Amino acid sequence: MRILVASVLNCLLATAFVLPTTPALAQTPEATAQSSQPKPSEESIRRLLEVLQARKLVESMAVQVDAMFKGMLEKQLQGKNLTPEQQRIIQARQKKVTDLFKELFIWESMEPIYFKVYGDTFTQPEIDGMTAFYSSPTGHAVVEKLPLAMRASMTEMQQRVKEMLPKLEQMAKEAADEVKDKDAGKSDSKKTG
Repeated sequence: MRILVASVLNCLLATAFVLPTTPALAQTPEATAQSSQPKPSEESIRRLLEVLQARKLVESMAVQVDAMFKGMLEKQLQGKNLTPEQQRIIQARQKKVTDLFKELFIWESMEPIYFKVYGDTFTQPEIDGMTAFYSSPTGHAVVEKLPLAMRASMTEMQQRVKEMLPKLEQMAKEAADEVKDKDAGKSDSKKTG
């Protein structure tokens, strides 16, 4: 269960950092107030995504998440002597996970999402401004170094998640115990009443 929760949290973190301009909340009050501004053209969004190397980043996510899953699996199996049959089972499961990530992070399925999100969130002047910035030397540096920052962030967040999981599990246990106690109390009061 812990590995599943950690995997989901890490995938969400990875997705949140895909692109430097991916908004956390697409419909903020500021975005809604800007609705009177011209919507960006598809061509301008396409140009921005090219400058951001969005395709490369999206496609690299499958590899990163797959590597993370394999690392977590190896850690779980560390020190265990697996039979050849168990190794085949693990390899088959890893292939299914790899195939799933490749299917999820394919550019052709992600591109329309970016067009919609960017088109609904940003105005034409904002898209133009971001394109100008990310075309600059500083912008290129951000695009090139963002994957490194993302990996470092994920490593740090994995540690935080690992520290947090026992607390979350304890809180869930306490909540379940409290519900059970209340149900037991109702049953006792019905028997005496």
